[in-house]
Amino acid sequence: MMQIALCDDDQTSLNFLEEKIIGYAKEKKMHLYVDKFNCAKELRKQIEAGEIYQIYFLDMIMPEINGVELAEDIRKKDQKAIIIYLTFFMDYAFYAFRVFAQRYLLKPMKQKEFEEAMDFAVNQMTQKKKIFNVNTSKGIQRILYDDIEYIESISRTLQISVTSGEMIVSRFLRNSFEDDMEELLKSRNFIQVHKSFIVNVSHVKIYHRNQMVMQSEKIIPISKSKQTEVKRFYLKYISDEE
Repeated sequence: MMQIALCDDDQTSLNFLEEKIIGYAKEKKMHLYVDKFNCAKELRKQIEAGEIYQIYFLDMIMPEINGVELAEDIRKKDQKAIIIYLTFFMDYAFYAFRVFAQRYLLKPMKQKEFEEAMDFAVNQMTQKKKIFNVNTSKGIQRILYDDIEYIESISRTLQISVTSGEMIVSRFLRNSFEDDMEELLKSRNFIQVHKSFIVNVSHVKIYHRNQMVMQSEKIIPISKSKQTEVKRFYLKYISDEE
């Protein structure tokens, strides 16, 4: 079950958003738990006490503590939470980048924009929970999709680089690299850029036409035959993140 926190000092807006989320959950046949806060201080207390939500809808302008300050508290506890801002004014959109907010919705909220934001947030959280099982000499290791930086195929084995810096090596593969990676490649973050490499584009630091530099500083080559496809995929990913 995904947990969602709503924070807005306007009770009418707060209730309206809750109704929207309840309706979305019914339509998608999902279980979503919603907590409402009409005071930013109360949500801050919950966060400081260790209460973590996967998705936050925050009003940008609130008395005493504004939405950016509240998001800074969230980021100290959780770098992966989805933060969506609600406001009557676009003037403050620049500040949202400081806390890596994923969406910025203008009030009164349009149904299409709300649904797009919810689809994005739910898909992101579902992605982060997906598990990749790899058969190693130590047994089956379970790796979160989100923690995979890239996968390299070497001598019929998988060399899996994870964000912790560890390199996990699989046993000998019976199937082809592409067959074993089929399910992973259905994810919106993963693409095969070379016959021997699959990358998680969310961990790309620098993109060039013929290579990607990962957060670990590993340089991944992009084969000539895949350059157009990879460019299109990466630009779409960047566009969706904005």
